[in-house]
Amino acid sequence: MSPVPRIAALSLVVILGGCANVNPAPDYDVAKDEVSAATGIASLYLPGEDERAQDQVAKLLEGGLTSHEAVQVALLNNHSLREMFFEIGVSRADAVQAGLLSNPSLDALVRFPVDTGSAVTEAGLLQNLAELWQVSARERVAEVQVERTVLDVAQHAVMVAAETKSAYSSALAAVSTLMVSEENLNTAQEFLNLTLEQQEAGAATQVDVNAARSTFLEQQLLVRAARFTVIESRRKLALALGFAEPLEGDILSEVLAETADRHLELDHLLMIASEHRLDLRSVKKAVEASELAVPLERRRVWRNLSGGLAFESEGGVLALGPAIDLELPIFDQNQAQIAKAEYLYAQNLRRLEGVAAQVSQQVHGAYENFLLSQEMARLYRTELLPLGEESLDLARESFAAGKTGFLSVLEAQDRLLQTRREYVDRLEAVALSIPMLEAACGRPLDYLLDLDG
Repeated sequence: MSPVPRIAALSLVVILGGCANVNPAPDYDVAKDEVSAATGIASLYLPGEDERAQDQVAKLLEGGLTSHEAVQVALLNNHSLREMFFEIGVSRADAVQAGLLSNPSLDALVRFPVDTGSAVTEAGLLQNLAELWQVSARERVAEVQVERTVLDVAQHAVMVAAETKSAYSSALAAVSTLMVSEENLNTAQEFLNLTLEQQEAGAATQVDVNAARSTFLEQQLLVRAARFTVIESRRKLALALGFAEPLEGDILSEVLAETADRHLELDHLLMIASEHRLDLRSVKKAVEASELAVPLERRRVWRNLSGGLAFESEGGVLALGPAIDLELPIFDQNQAQIAKAEYLYAQNLRRLEGVAAQVSQQVHGAYENFLLSQEMARLYRTELLPLGEESLDLARESFAAGKTGFLSVLEAQDRLLQTRREYVDRLEAVALSIPMLEAACGRPLDYLLDLDG
């Protein structure tokens, strides 16, 4: 072989070998951008950056965690998310494989004479030429599958963020419930002391004292239950953050509080969700991939058309010529796989319709829940709590002056203690409605509030 063909052949081998490298780093970056747009947080675990991620987590833990920082930690340290990220590398490897031609085959045969004559040597080098009109279609399908995998991983990250924010809010609510329980215990203690004073003055009976003491003991039990709830909520938060050990110390640097009412437009939310929900976009990619698979299967009617060179040597005489190996599509014309691809395409179209309807319903539900939770929290803050506190103060004053009986104070106190606990539940509902709304729409709350966004 002359030097020029040798160099050309070597260059072709080098080029093909270089194209076979699997590099999912650009796909990781796309996933990171998608998660950042959906959550408003740029921090995200990427395979191969474990040390960087751990350093970031350590810095975030310094001085306690805000809700925003907790989500950052989860996106860097959550175990299920870290595991799922490797699916992108697997998908990219499949895409690289889809662009490779199959290896050529070498057939050789040597026949030795039984009596007289020369040995016969036959050999052939064949390559499947049918792949030449299949590989581009294979690559397009595989590339769409990579894009779909990136969206699936990013959607999982979005759900991890929502679950972490919910776990953080529940942990805050547990702490607030404990504080309210302790406040209720003090209120019950004050009432018990007042009842004992009234008993000494002859204005209360032992039955009244027993009832007041019973209320006091019930509040003690509620305080103990609230302390356990705090421990359990912190355990769930630690799991969402990816920690094997319980969270120690005052790790939560926020308090559960009512926020200002926010105005949202349902039509605006539905439009955002239809454009940005990652799972909906993933199903659209599945439709695209299955649509591309139909013409690919049609190209596979001629699945094996191999061509190359063959030579034969006998008695020192060498014969060289072209060779072909053709699979005739007589019985199997790939009709079953073509039909399967068409059915999968139709199935994915129906699936897209179903997911779109599900997304719409989720947005409606999250929107109504968001409005209701805000309204109920406002009602408790502006009406029920002030009314309960005023009623208890008036009942106590009247009881101390001997104008009303014991039961009126007990009833007023029970209503107030219950209202305090329910108000914490309403605040938690508001906090939980936000990540639910963000997950339903596929964008952070600040983006949803921007009606011009």
